[in-house]
Amino acid sequence: MNNPLLSIIIPVYNRADLIEETLESILCQTYTNWECILVDDWSTDDSLNVMQKYQKKDARFKAFLRPIELNKGANSSRNYGFLQAKGSYIKWFDSDDIMLPNHLETACRIIILNRLDFVITDLINFKHEDGAILDKPYNFDRNKAVISAENFALYRIGWTTVDFLGTREIVEKIKFNEYIVDGDEYNFFIKLLHQPCNGMFINELLTLRRIHSGCITIQNEQNKTGYLSIKAVIKFQTANDLVVFNDYNLIRWFLSGYMHLAFSLANEKEFIPFCKPAFKLICKYYSFLKGCAFILALGSVKWFGKGYRILKYARK
Repeated sequence: MNNPLLSIIIPVYNRADLIEETLESILCQTYTNWECILVDDWSTDDSLNVMQKYQKKDARFKAFLRPIELNKGANSSRNYGFLQAKGSYIKWFDSDDIMLPNHLETACRIIILNRLDFVITDLINFKHEDGAILDKPYNFDRNKAVISAENFALYRIGWTTVDFLGTREIVEKIKFNEYIVDGDEYNFFIKLLHQPCNGMFINELLTLRRIHSGCITIQNEQNKTGYLSIKAVIKFQTANDLVVFNDYNLIRWFLSGYMHLAFSLANEKEFIPFCKPAFKLICKYYSFLKGCAFILALGSVKWFGKGYRILKYARK
């Protein structure tokens, strides 16, 4: 096996209490030809100082502060981090998870030997408070699963950001959507899978994923209406991002999900994100009449507490 440079890209925000364990796990990798691009998203704790400490400790760590003119958020930091990366292969990782020692070596060996565009490793959750092993975020037959955009979008298969290792060529064509604050990898990988590419699953646990109260997903799920809004953003933004690929069926599927979530938000008298551009997209991929029905359903449930039958017509 040759020895290509791997770029590990990690967005960081207020992880001073956890990131050292993550960086130590990277230092323990049996594969040593890597660089780790750390992008601080203007943390209010000591995260940047910790990053700079590791940069002094090992030159393979490279600490950056997200330029102030760029959008705030992990996705913007990932996109900026990619611009700094020099590796032939790209490894996304999170600032609170742990790489097992053979993570990079195993993923790199398989992607090279099989001449693949990407590989997907496996992980298991663990509880931050006591280290107890929990469960896997995705359970499906990885030996029989077919990797495709449709299967990923419809949750027949799945993986997290940290499971992925891909070639620079396949990654540089896709950006993380900076409007999405949670579920970012879902949108990213659906777009990536619309490219001609070959990937495979590695049936080996190579990451420990930390579950704790500071996880963005857990925080968002605790806020019912906020979580509905986040899911609505994911549905609309992914539908909108797929227009360039002209995937008619998936665009309609995402728009249908968006309409359902928007209806729920209207029922709660909450703000509906991207309502106007979504209306235009619904008119394009459904019909003008159904776009109008969608708007009518929102008004009906908001003011009169009814309108589901109208919504059901709009989503057909």
